[in-house]
Amino acid sequence: MNIDTLAGEGTRTKGDLKAGLGDLTGDTKLQQDGAVDQLSGTVRKGIGQVRDFVKNNKAASYTAAGVIGLAIFNSLRGKGANTRNA
Repeated sequence: MNIDTLAGEGTRTKGDLKAGLGDLTGDTKLQQDGAVDQLSGTVRKGIGQVRDFVKNNKAASYTAAGVIGLAIFNSLRGKGANTRNA
């Protein structure tokens, strides 16, 4: 577990509380703020989980880096081929 996972969970919980309070009071601004916090927290928690996965699975991180590198290489190579033929 890392800071992104913890902070994401905290933000998500804060969003749940805001949305619930907005529902009780009929305050649409508070409901919207709560929904934004819920989404933000969920995304940050997901980023933390991905970081933990990559940290705990070195082979996965090397594979991901290789795939990204290959994709960049192929896109650059493709651009070079298109400019020569144009």
